[in-house]
Amino acid sequence: MRIIAALLLIFIAGCTSNGENEIIKYDFSSKENWLSLPETIKYDVDVFYLYPTVCNSVDSNKCALNDDKMQISARNVLKLQSDAFKNMANIFAPFYTQYDLDIFEYSNYEKMQLDMKKNTQGIYDIYSSLDYYFEKLNNGRPFILVSHSQGSAYMLLVLSKYMKKHPKYYNNMVAAYVLGYPVTANYLSENPHLKFASNAEDTGVIISFDAQSLDKEGIDVMKTSGRMVINPITYTQDETYVPASKNAGSLNRMATGIITPGIADAKVDKDLGIVIISTLDKSYEIPLPSIFGTGSYHGNIFQLYYVDLYNNAKLRTENFLKMKKINY
Repeated sequence: MRIIAALLLIFIAGCTSNGENEIIKYDFSSKENWLSLPETIKYDVDVFYLYPTVCNSVDSNKCALNDDKMQISARNVLKLQSDAFKNMANIFAPFYTQYDLDIFEYSNYEKMQLDMKKNTQGIYDIYSSLDYYFEKLNNGRPFILVSHSQGSAYMLLVLSKYMKKHPKYYNNMVAAYVLGYPVTANYLSENPHLKFASNAEDTGVIISFDAQSLDKEGIDVMKTSGRMVINPITYTQDETYVPASKNAGSLNRMATGIITPGIADAKVDKDLGIVIISTLDKSYEIPLPSIFGTGSYHGNIFQLYYVDLYNNAKLRTENFLKMKKINY
């Protein structure tokens, strides 16, 4: 029965495989395997986006690329996250095989890292979609990488493995917004071709942050040492407090409009490697205490700094295009 089910899955997905235990080779020339695939190219820059954990599997700890429920959830998250850039960039986003939330119910970042690398199907999906994107869709345009949470775990592999193997592509990267997952000093030292952002204007850099309350308690699977962080309002690593009045705008939780100024303040805590927020109530916390404890705003970081993310990506893109023109 398993073999029959696997063959049926392959047929429906429009993919190829040489055996039940081998990697399924999904066809990324098929629109059905993309969460976002622009019909027309409107802008001079692209966004390549990997969504966070949206898998809710009943009988497994994974969701296949073509899982209907995962795809519906991914479409909803797209509006809350990468749509922040939709008025400045062409949004490309593949579906990919990912883990269910249940697998992360432990407070061990190192174990999570190892588990991420065991998802060979998901990594293959992402690399295959990148191959197709660069070979058939990108046409030499500069691009921005954007991701959140589980998507960011795989984006770090894209940066350290895929981009290292393809320096021609990497040289055309405006920036990588790798949010909601630790980018550590150790990771950067192991990958000297990568660098973390130092200001609001530099290009070819990684931008990363997560956020919590002043009184956060309990376990946190993301907690690790040497975590890099940037202020999502000023885009510096300075620990100066920045009030919510400086926040350019937050997306309200019903996704019906922008709240201006934004509702979240921001203060970098370098020791914890995280942004501290003091202006939100508990309703903004992610309701997963077995994974994040209490006081984590992990699930809302895109929405809280929605307009600042757009403004910063636009600024970095303008700088990148200017430098590219000068080099020509």
